[in-house]
Amino acid sequence: MSGDPGDLANMAGLALPAPVSFWPPAAGVWIVCIAAAGILAVAAGRALQRYRADAYLRQAAAEIGHPIPIARLSEVLKRAAIVAYGRDRVASLTGAGWAEFLVRTGRTGETDILVSALTTAIASDGTAPPSAVAQARRWLAMQRDRVSKEA
Repeated sequence: MSGDPGDLANMAGLALPAPVSFWPPAAGVWIVCIAAAGILAVAAGRALQRYRADAYLRQAAAEIGHPIPIARLSEVLKRAAIVAYGRDRVASLTGAGWAEFLVRTGRTGETDILVSALTTAIASDGTAPPSAVAQARRWLAMQRDRVSKEA
């Protein structure tokens, strides 16, 4: 070591502060976490509400199977429609009026086989063709979308 006080060899090591701890977090982190938890709770509550609101559609879809009599298919669809659109609007519909209602509320152009099966086979109590059952399932799926948009 030299006697020169400005010599860099005489310099001592830097004293570093202790590392910053990750705990406890700053107040801003707590605020963000509480806000995120609130948003997740609201989203979970709405998802649960939508799931419960769609229970009648899941039940109706479970009741539709192959083969199913067309009268039973119409009954299941009418029960679902009464829940979705109200008894006063749906309960009195029969025949062509009921078929027209399904076309109007299905929002797809793919209900022609279902409509023809409903209007012709109810009197004969025939079995619903598989394509009519598939269209009935699509109609139920469209109602699920309608309920989700209204919620």
